[in-house]
This record gives sequence, C-alpha cells and structure tokens, in this order.
Amino acid sequence: VWTVGDDIAWLKPDSEGRLRAINPESGFFGVAPGTSAKTNPNAMATLARNTIFTNVALTPDGGVWWEGMTDEPPAECLDWQGNKWTPEIAAKTGAKAAHPNSRFTAPASQCPTIDPAWEDPNGVPISAILFGGRRATTIPLLYQAFNWSAGVYMGATIGSEMTAAAAGVVGKVRRDPMAMLPFCGYNMGDYFRHWIRMQRSLAETPRIFHVNWFRKDENGAFLW
Repeated sequence: VWTVGDDIAWLKPDSEGRLRAINPESGFFGVAPGTSAKTNPNAMATLARNTIFTNVALTPDGGVWWEGMTDEPPAECLDWQGNKWTPEIAAKTGAKAAHPNSRFTAPASQCPTIDPAWEDPNGVPISAILFGGRRATTIPLLYQAFNWSAGVYMGATIGSEMTAAAAGVVGKVRRDPMAMLPFCGYNMGDYFRHWIRMQRSLAETPRIFHVNWFRKDENGAFLW
C-alpha cells in the first residue's frame, strides 16, 4: 500500500478511463495526541525531522511530547501554555501537556510509504478508495462495498465521533459524508451525484472500503 497524501487527493479519470490521483499539497498535517510508534509508525517516521509542531509539550532535552506518544509520560515538561507539567499535576488537575488539537506538519517526501510517482503530473493510478470514520463502537474495523454505487452510499452515510478538531461535544456522533463536511464547497447532494456520474468515465472502478481504526473492545483498547 502506497501513500499519495494524508489529507487530500484530487481524483480524475485519465484518457484510458483509469482513475488517478495527485496531491496538491507538499506536506502532511496531523493531530498529535494519540499518534505513536504503535498507532501510526509511518507518521512518527515522517515527523522525525524537518517538522513544525504547534501546541505540544516541550521536554527538558528540547524534544516534544503529547498524550499517547509513549507508554510512560516524561517526569516533567513544559505544557502547551508554557507551564510546568508533571504526571502528578495531571492526576490532580486533569491538565493536558499538549492541547487536544495540537498538530504536526512535515514534508510528505519523508513518509516511508510515499508513492514513488506521487509528484507525477499524470497522477498515481488508484486501485482502492478507503472511507474512514471514528467510531468506538457499532461500526466494524473494515468492510467492502458491493460495487461503486454502494461505495458512494457508504461514503455518503459516514458518521464520526467529534474530536477537539471541530466545534461541538467531543464524542458525540456527527454525520460527516465522505469525511468532507467541513471541506465541500458546494451542495452535498450535487457532490454525491458527481461521484455517481464519475463511474461513467471509468473503464474500471477502484474497490471501495470503509475502515474504522478507532473501534475499541469492552476494555477500551483498540481492536486491531
């Protein structure tokens, strides 16, 4: 599996009816808390150098830290507001070392799985499309659509638990069609219609899947 972009890809059929994608951005931009060598080793390898961090904690040795980055927190650090933070302070006050919406941004070229042709102006051939939602329960880890139309319906009906990255009650399920609700610049009905009509331009359709990496078991641990 190769990566074109972490946040955006522009999809367009080529002259032979093969769906291709380009990434108009040159970097990756992600939420730091919860990102670790266990949950996302490729992201950690990507941000190991040449990276800008915002609202994370600063360790005494000049490194960065956020909740979920390591099994054991540092004994002491400066939190995202510049205040002293320790595990004891956190236990007593609930203070977070890093802001829940703290971020990192790094060059996409540093990703271990970046597609060798990711900067090819003709785009990278797409063989599968994965829609993803954040659901701790109910939705399985992975399932595949029967066909293109079913895949469009799958993407159109995605729901995700809200996080600190969006306004609202954290944990409440919000309908987020194709994970595009904050980014689609026109009527969502027209957007769905565009997806359905795009099949007419394709000689072969990529397989469509729904993934839910956030599914947890009865003990609150990720299923995968």
